[in-house]
This record gives sequence, structure tokens and C-alpha cells, in this order.
Amino acid sequence: MTTTEMVKVYVNQLCAEIGCTPESIYSKENNSWFFTRGSATVEVFMSSYETVVKTIRTFVRCFSPVYALPADSQKKMQLYQEALQNNTSFMGVKLSIMPDKGFMYAVAERDIEGMDYTEFKTLVSDLGYWADQLDNILHERFGSTAALN
Repeated sequence: MTTTEMVKVYVNQLCAEIGCTPESIYSKENNSWFFTRGSATVEVFMSSYETVVKTIRTFVRCFSPVYALPADSQKKMQLYQEALQNNTSFMGVKLSIMPDKGFMYAVAERDIEGMDYTEFKTLVSDLGYWADQLDNILHERFGSTAALN
């Protein structure tokens, strides 16, 4: 059984491998860790919910902003179409929006039950890789986000 404390050990181990400390990338305000890969910033945190049978499921969730949402409705719809088309191409990663944040995000998540360190590292690394690719694709296709709004 993988616990939240074990996931924190995984974070520590990944930090040691990449040459940083968990404290240097931890945000107390967000209760999350921020890793970088290329142009991507990956936020890693845990989220839990109670199931219908009153057990708790906990997930490691990874989010990376890949593109600012355009103010123009037509450009926004084009971005959404591109995102839906790309959702079938990037294994283990989905594109999602958070309108209140104003961004499209690359998202990956996994239930911690049975998760080992290799699976944790792969989850974070894969999201970082794909987010770095996706932000480049979207900026190439739609231009600089500064020019959108």
C-alpha cells in the first residue's frame, strides 16, 4: 500500500536525482512541488476524495500550463479544436482548461495505490516532456500568447 508519506519520499528521491532540494521547489501556499523541464513548469501535488463506499482515494496530480486562453472567441474555439485533436496523440496526458486561471494545461494523474518510485518518476517526467512539446506546438500554431489578448 502506497501512502502519501511514501509519495513524499519519492519527491525527495527525484529531487536528489535532479540536483535540487524538495524545500527549494515546494510551495506551502499551494501544497505542491514545482519541477521544470525545458520551457515547462510541472506542478505536482496530491488530491484525495471519499468514494461512495467511504474509502479515501489519493491521486498524484501533475499540471503544466501550456498556453494562455485567447480572449477572442474564434481563436479560443480553434485552440480547443487543436487541443481535442492533440488529446489522442500524447500518451498519458490530457489537455484541460482552468478558465479562472486563464490557461490550458497538460494534465497527468495516477492513483497512488500500488505506485512505486519508477511509476512516480515516469508520471512527472512524461508530463514534463509532453508539456514542453505541447507549449511549443501551440505557440507555433497560434503565436505568442502576449499577442492574443
